[in-house]
Amino acid sequence: MLKLKKVIALLVTTMLVLSVLVGCGNNTTNNNSGTSGPSTNSGTSGSGTNSGTTSNNVTGKTDLADTNFDTSYTPKRTSYKIYCTYKNIHAWYDAIKCGIDAAVKELAEKGVTVDYEWYGPAQPDAVDQVNSIETAIGQGWDLIAVDVNQPELTGEAINNAVAKGIPVAVFGTSDVPNCDRAFFVGNTDPYGDGCALAKAVCEKMGGKGQIAILAGTIGALAHEERLRGFKDTIAKYPDIEIVDEQRDNDEVEKAISITESWLQAYPNLGGILCNNMSNPVGACQAVADAGKSGKIVIGGMDHDLRALNALKDGTLYVAQVQNCYDMGYKLIYNAIKTIDGEKVEESTAVGSTSVYAQDADKFINMLYGEAN
Repeated sequence: MLKLKKVIALLVTTMLVLSVLVGCGNNTTNNNSGTSGPSTNSGTSGSGTNSGTTSNNVTGKTDLADTNFDTSYTPKRTSYKIYCTYKNIHAWYDAIKCGIDAAVKELAEKGVTVDYEWYGPAQPDAVDQVNSIETAIGQGWDLIAVDVNQPELTGEAINNAVAKGIPVAVFGTSDVPNCDRAFFVGNTDPYGDGCALAKAVCEKMGGKGQIAILAGTIGALAHEERLRGFKDTIAKYPDIEIVDEQRDNDEVEKAISITESWLQAYPNLGGILCNNMSNPVGACQAVADAGKSGKIVIGGMDHDLRALNALKDGTLYVAQVQNCYDMGYKLIYNAIKTIDGEKVEESTAVGSTSVYAQDADKFINMLYGEAN
């Protein structure tokens, strides 16, 4: 039965990964060329070219968590071109893109056209990211925005772009302050997110028992910081033992397989900590298939619809949801100011929220629409 369910889960995940992001409005053009580096921008007003596919779509009405964000600035130009590159094609980025599309739409209503490229590789690849930045340098973009994969590699590419007259912004969860980037907008405290998740799970476990960790992608700074937060927090609970830690490489199927092996090896497993958006989906799938929903305390990151539904049914205990929409929205407004030569705040934090079962419907409706 477990093997059959695993096959079904694989088919469903594959279908989701092959679905193409339609976007949060009707102004998105998709280019699924699958090639490394930036593809040709469509050139239409307020368009975003999305080079790749995504695992599920954020389609509901989203709102700024920061209701005091100032959007009164009057751009000095009527058109702008922004190149955005991120770690890998993944549903986490859909909510950031929703914020981008909302800002682009608002600016279009003011007579300002923002054309942007939205590129991510199928798998996290720091070298691919550096290559995409180098390619973008020669394509006439007004600004390059980067969700940094590995700071030590990407920082040099950022400096190279700036040296050639193209300002660079950093967004997401990993800032690179020791380079020539213009500004950062994103979640500045992945370590704190890891601490918050670990504390919630350890407390729910009653401060004792066996716990395992799905450790994401090696080298991804946000993953490593959350992992450090997990361990530092667990260390405060001497009666909780970390029985295993494995890398799932941000892959749902790998997280399922790892969790299944844990359920066999550790029949008294009391908790699982997940440090990215994919691994709580895999952990919850395996735990639910084993008939142990609610018996193993699971904590994980972010807003994947499958994870939010698991939160709703009690398989997932807590989700630490980053305010991704704010990232994209503020990125565009700060980029416009930077291109115009205006100073912006060097680092803009967007924060995150601990979400439990009672708020699952709120986040599902907000991000995915009431039909879900």
